[in-house]
Amino acid sequence: MSIVESFKKIIVFFNEIKNEDIIEDYALIGGLALSAWVKPRTTKDIDLVVVVSKKMKWTDIASIIETRLHKKVVVQKGTQRTNIKEKLSFISGQIEVDIISTKGFNLADEAIRNAVIADIFGNHVKVVTPEYLILLKLLPLSNQDIVDIKALIKKADRKKLKGLAQKHYLSPKLKSIVHI
Repeated sequence: MSIVESFKKIIVFFNEIKNEDIIEDYALIGGLALSAWVKPRTTKDIDLVVVVSKKMKWTDIASIIETRLHKKVVVQKGTQRTNIKEKLSFISGQIEVDIISTKGFNLADEAIRNAVIADIFGNHVKVVTPEYLILLKLLPLSNQDIVDIKALIKKADRKKLKGLAQKHYLSPKLKSIVHI
C-alpha cells in the first residue's frame, strides 16, 4: 500500500471516529502537513494530533484502532522535552502512523483550534498553520525539523509567529534558527 492509499485510509478512519464523537477533532502535522505549505518532501510517516472526547481514554483510542483497523498499536509515554503526554503508533501499509493527544499539551490543542482545511492527496484535511507547525517542530528539533522550519518561515506570519513563540516559551529556540 502506497503512502497515498495509507493516508486516505487513515483520514477516512479518523473522520469516522470524529463523527462518532470518539475524538472531538484532529489535524495533520509533520511532513505531510508541511506539503500543504511548501514544496513537498519525502516523509516516512503520517503524524496527527487529536483531541480525545471527554468520555474516552487514550487506551480506548488504541483499542478502537486495533479492533477496527486490525493494527498492532504501540502506546508510548510522553516526554517532558516535547510536552507530549500521550502518543501511539501503528503501521498502515508500509507507513508508520503517529498519533499525539492534546491532553496536557496546550500548544497542540491551540494548533488544532487554529488549523485550516487543505487538500492533501485529494482529501480535505485539517492542517496546522505554518506558525503552529514551526512551533511544534521546535520541540523535537531534529536536523530535518530545522530544514522544515527554514522552508516554512517563508509562509509564516512572522508577527503572529513571534507572539505565539513568546506565549509558549519558545522564543529562544526559534531565534536560534531563524531571525524574526
